[in-house]
Amino acid sequence: MDKFKTVTQKITGRVIVKENTQFNNIDAESVIVERDVIARLYGNIQELLILKTGAVVFLHGILYGDVKNDGGEVHIFNKEN
Repeated sequence: MDKFKTVTQKITGRVIVKENTQFNNIDAESVIVERDVIARLYGNIQELLILKTGAVVFLHGILYGDVKNDGGEVHIFNKEN
């Protein structure tokens, strides 16, 4: 299994994910996930999620904006009713 870096502090603004990472408290404006990177995101994305070729995103929260998918995979688990 691939190793993941874990980020526990609150992350805001524009985020570029360059290595397999789990963000436990994200409230980003936009997120870019680089080629062949896996990202686990717990929180929200306000504007844009960009996936490069081979990227995989598991979003446990809400995407308020759009997805630009250049050959990745996205899974969204929304816990709101």
